[in-house]
Amino acid sequence: MIVRAYLNKEILSPLITISLILSVLMVSFSALSLLADPMSSLIPVSLMAQMIFAKTIASFELFLPLALFITLLMGLGRLYSEQEISALQAAGMGVFGLIRTFLPLIIVLTIITAFLTIMVRPWANQLRYDVQYEATNGYDFERLEEGYFYESEETGRVYFTKKVHPDQTKEDIFMYERADEHSQVVVAREGRQLPSVLNNTSLMFIEGSAYRLSDDGNDQVIDFEQMTLQPDIEQREPLGYKRKGTATLQLSQSNDPKDIAEFQWRLTTVAKTFLLALLAIFLAKASPRRGRYGTLILGMIIFLLVHAGSLVLMTWVEQGLLSSRPGLWLSIILLSVVTSLAAYKKG
Repeated sequence: MIVRAYLNKEILSPLITISLILSVLMVSFSALSLLADPMSSLIPVSLMAQMIFAKTIASFELFLPLALFITLLMGLGRLYSEQEISALQAAGMGVFGLIRTFLPLIIVLTIITAFLTIMVRPWANQLRYDVQYEATNGYDFERLEEGYFYESEETGRVYFTKKVHPDQTKEDIFMYERADEHSQVVVAREGRQLPSVLNNTSLMFIEGSAYRLSDDGNDQVIDFEQMTLQPDIEQREPLGYKRKGTATLQLSQSNDPKDIAEFQWRLTTVAKTFLLALLAIFLAKASPRRGRYGTLILGMIIFLLVHAGSLVLMTWVEQGLLSSRPGLWLSIILLSVVTSLAAYKKG
């Protein structure tokens, strides 16, 4: 009992540390990727924070299995290198004894991964989609900077201004917006944002021209002294169906190949967490030629191959190039074979 508690402590402590490090890296990556988009400067800070939070939570389905895999490889590798495992083996604990020791921890983390993958990830993704939808339809015009084109792929809207005055009045303002069957271009000497109405941004343009470019060639041009543009909330495109944000139970009842691929991804992620943890225990013993870090590198290569292979299989199922049976379960079959071979070799 004391030995089991000691071994679990040697794994659990670095597991928490590695999970926190991966979380910080994901938050940093999410923030940098969002801030790299010029349109991000027009998004309120509160919405940016929600987007980063949702993206980080959704990524835990990958982080937790990766953290468990790395921790087992490094922790057991250190115990092997310091001859502690050799002492336990001399006392009668073999590799399968190690598995029995770590099995409760592996099962608990697999259950947590299942909860994150099946329940939390869809919720987090849907939150991210909702926040993105709200952000792209409510840009803060006050934060527009001079000399940059700001383009939103979701709304098709483009802004540009030559100069921004201290009172946030925009000089030589240009705006492009794509509607159902026409495009709208506004060019004005000045532009400013009016107080929000129902959380919708109203823009006032002074001394300019508005161009309505229809697909049927019936274009219109209006010269104005002052024009207020109030986007119609009712005309906004609905968010639409997002399978990554769809409940797992709903996906299980769908016959669409893309829904099937997403459903199988969630279930196989749980199985991969368990199998990769077992594989890490078998791989942890470093050979004299490979060394401790050689084992870690080999393990990371295997993990990346498994993850990349699952992505390829998912794409094939989505495109109909691979039948849903076995579909993504093919990666589990192959991983089970590799784990069994490693167990046979170490046994």
